[in-house]
Amino acid sequence: MMPAPAQLEAGFGRHGLGVDSRVVLYSIGTMMWATRFWWMLRSLGFDGAAVLDGGFDKWKAEGRPTENGPARGYPAATFKASPRPGFFVDRRAVLAATKERGTVIVNALGPQFHKGLEPSRYGRPGRVPGSVNVPAATLVNATTKDFTTLADAEARFAAQDVTRDKRVICYCGGGISATIDLFLLHQLGHDALTLYDGSMGEWAKDPSLPIETD
Repeated sequence: MMPAPAQLEAGFGRHGLGVDSRVVLYSIGTMMWATRFWWMLRSLGFDGAAVLDGGFDKWKAEGRPTENGPARGYPAATFKASPRPGFFVDRRAVLAATKERGTVIVNALGPQFHKGLEPSRYGRPGRVPGSVNVPAATLVNATTKDFTTLADAEARFAAQDVTRDKRVICYCGGGISATIDLFLLHQLGHDALTLYDGSMGEWAKDPSLPIETD
């Protein structure tokens, strides 16, 4: 659960993030932590964040400068949250969306989990009924850790009928890796994007919710 806006405002401001800041987000091992942070900031009305393509892994592999020891930090600033509706949806909204012709639900997990072919640590194996599969892992280059090209990403989404005229709900296991899909969809010009925050970690554990398998 996300902290209250007032808590976020104080925390961000203390670390130098203000309304006019330019922010570059990065993570280690996978970019999904950075894209999740990017999505959260956008949901709070902040659009000045970018994601470092390839994260810290690619940065170091390219021999770019790094430093150790305590972070120097930035001067305190004033951050004002302006929460936007629709960036997150709950299971009830997702269940309703399974019957909406203008909405496509995208599963960012691997195909074996989408098809329900392997046991899932989230609960019952399978997927949200009717959802299509664009694994987050296929949108990132395994060796260089950076994003695939926009042309490749668009082809992958188009192959699953994820088009700009539709509302898109993305989910995964815990609402983290799905933000890689959301990040690239945003780069491709999709506007009606949302995240099922509970994802399969919630859905698969609720026996009242339907599960689909191959």
